[in-house]
Amino acid sequence: MRKKQSRVMNKDLDGFTLSSQVSENVQGVLPKFKHKTLWLATAAILAASTHTVAIAQPGADVEEVIVVGSRSAKPRTVSDSPVPVDVFSSEDLSRVGGGADITDSLNALVPSYLASPATGDGSAFVRPTSLRGLASDQTLVLVNGSRRHRSSLVQLFAPAANNGSHGTDIAMIPGIALKNIEVLRDGAAAQYGSDAIAGVINFQLKDAAEGGSVEATYGNHFEGESSWKLAANAGLALGNEGFINLSLETNDNEALSRGRQNPGAQTLIDNGAEGVGGDAVFGDAPLVQTWGRPETSGTRFVFNAGYDLSDTMSLFSFGNYAKTDGRYRFFYRDPSNSDLVESLEKGATNLERETTAGYTPYLDGEQTDYSLVLGLKGEFQNETTYSASLSNGANTLDYTLNNSLNGDADLVGTDAVRVFNTGDYEQEEFNINIDFGTQLNSDLFLAYGAEYRDETFTQKSGDQAAYVGGGVSGLAGTRPEDAGQYSRDNYAVYVDLEQEATDALLMQYAVRYEDFSDFGGTTNWKIASRYRVSDTFALRGAISTGFHAPTPGQANLRSTTTTINGSNQVVDVGLLPADSPEVASLGGKALTEEVATNYSFGFTADLFDSTTLAIDAYRIEVDGRIYRAEIDSVSFYTNALDILHQGVDVVLTSGVEWGNDYSTDLVFAYTYGSVEVEGNNLVNGAQVVSDDFVEDIENNYPNNKFTFSATTAFSDSISVLARIRYIGDHYDERGTIAGTPSPQGPLNVSQQVDAVMYTDLEVSYSPNMSWTVTLGGSNIFDEYPDEIEDEPGVANRISVGLPYPRRSVANYEGGYWYGKVSYQF
Repeated sequence: MRKKQSRVMNKDLDGFTLSSQVSENVQGVLPKFKHKTLWLATAAILAASTHTVAIAQPGADVEEVIVVGSRSAKPRTVSDSPVPVDVFSSEDLSRVGGGADITDSLNALVPSYLASPATGDGSAFVRPTSLRGLASDQTLVLVNGSRRHRSSLVQLFAPAANNGSHGTDIAMIPGIALKNIEVLRDGAAAQYGSDAIAGVINFQLKDAAEGGSVEATYGNHFEGESSWKLAANAGLALGNEGFINLSLETNDNEALSRGRQNPGAQTLIDNGAEGVGGDAVFGDAPLVQTWGRPETSGTRFVFNAGYDLSDTMSLFSFGNYAKTDGRYRFFYRDPSNSDLVESLEKGATNLERETTAGYTPYLDGEQTDYSLVLGLKGEFQNETTYSASLSNGANTLDYTLNNSLNGDADLVGTDAVRVFNTGDYEQEEFNINIDFGTQLNSDLFLAYGAEYRDETFTQKSGDQAAYVGGGVSGLAGTRPEDAGQYSRDNYAVYVDLEQEATDALLMQYAVRYEDFSDFGGTTNWKIASRYRVSDTFALRGAISTGFHAPTPGQANLRSTTTTINGSNQVVDVGLLPADSPEVASLGGKALTEEVATNYSFGFTADLFDSTTLAIDAYRIEVDGRIYRAEIDSVSFYTNALDILHQGVDVVLTSGVEWGNDYSTDLVFAYTYGSVEVEGNNLVNGAQVVSDDFVEDIENNYPNNKFTFSATTAFSDSISVLARIRYIGDHYDERGTIAGTPSPQGPLNVSQQVDAVMYTDLEVSYSPNMSWTVTLGGSNIFDEYPDEIEDEPGVANRISVGLPYPRRSVANYEGGYWYGKVSYQF
């Protein structure tokens, strides 16, 4: 099989081929061994210890070897895996322009992965994402195979599938630090624990002991907003036995403005009011509201290190530190706003402009994120491998609400307070892992181990001016009585058996038991198989059970935020813990785990020279999905819904050589997925999740999405990437598909958003081995999703100045061009 140039560069040594992962891991070691037997033995040991390399037969090319999905000492390639796994190299990730962070790279490359625009309250700073139509907290995120801590944000106003989720913020990891990303598209809770319902995303950090790169990128959207990024990576040797690999990235993205003028504000302007929109913070005055990607900036640092203490024992450590800032503009308040009126009645003298022009609050979100993993791995004399590690990670989100008012707050002298600390959130996790692996015989590998995890969610109170009375307009501050620290711990034990039943049949069996201090124990299992019918065709499939444990944040969060209801009125929405006395009196009860059953079946085939095809169908049944419910204006989380996710993924790759110097690598990746709510659980006999929300869950995400890319090498110096990203039709979240019957015809009808296609183009020129200059464009034809027009009966947001579907995965950012210069050393 011909290896795609964009994924791996092979080096040849004494007639053997060696993947780039091997060359990185053993660089500086292999030259000491001239005899083939010693060379091959050394590489085999490294493969068994790191699970990241493959040893090929003489003269054969190899695919990338995957870490995720198998604990066996025998390296597995993508085609060997009994479940679908995608692998994206650092080069793949770097060839996505216009993205604010690594989230956009995955959104562009993985068809079954969806990322909504960063709009709305906390979702402006932590992107809601989805794999196979599930919530972000139903996908487990790993770094170097270790569980990554989740964000401190519980999603309150995310798209329907993510409402109430509490997932990991992958945007804290800089792309330059990554060797590759593995995306396992299958249930894996029996192997890895809570959250691995939709699958697993594993970030593999660079581990080179020498060399590195420096990159500088600058770009502009066609509408004029700019962004830039500086990034560097370096590998350093620690004596003769170790390495440390360092990565640093800093970037800045200007806010995008894609809205229209608020009709009410336009009326004020038409009537001669002065200063309307004068408080715009993104340079888009006189618009009183800014719709689009928020302003963001950040600095992200990652390290990865290892040191051989002996031939059979190694220390390893990795971690990150990130600090990011974001700014998002809220809904416009006109001069009749109650907090403005009350402040003026108190005698505030610093609101002269607001008296006639109104005001628009804006929210600053500052995140601090860190993690540290320290471990020891090696091999006992009986050839049993071991790995023991400690990890600690935390994420904090600090809110500052600016340019707002609380009519119930005291004046400071004669000034109304305009800047408010509304309260902060923190998520901290501590893990202990002990893992073993024993090759029982040539056909059986047994993995087993244990895990202990403690996680704490903290909600901190805000300034008194932010919470007194009805609270500040836009995001009422957390009251001292609502603040708190909430912890839970759990332990787990697992057994994972991999069997080469025959030369053609591979079997995997896994069982895992976990016990949680807040809701009890759960046992999950998995059986997976791959059967090679011939040298060019293999069948694969799996059945498993899985779960998502309710987080302390989901179980204990108290919050009050402001939104626009179906009648375009500004309203406050409150949230209480599921086991609070107020919720219990309405029939609510403590949260328990979401339970899932996964089925998958597919095949891989080598169709002809350099062309492979993989098709996998899936069915995921989730019972007790945690969702926000409401009774008598009291909002809370409960195990409300039973949801069925099913679909099929198709991946076709091909390599074409045309002429002596030219070659093209083609990748077509397509997914079809549907979501159906099969059960809407009642609380005290009442349906607590409305039919409107159920319809959103089923229809807000597109059923169809694909990417098609062609990478052509015209010479050793010039390459061109062309990519098409297709997002199928779906429905806007506003209104309902059938609408509300009326004598004039249906009202509040949800508009269908037609399919949209984005085209990306990138040209790279490398005058030598060190320098590369890149010029590219994302969405070069400046495509936008359908506008939600102001037509009779159609639900829209024209009254607040937004012509596009607010949370559709078809973003309304428009075209973007960029240039990048990189230096390899």
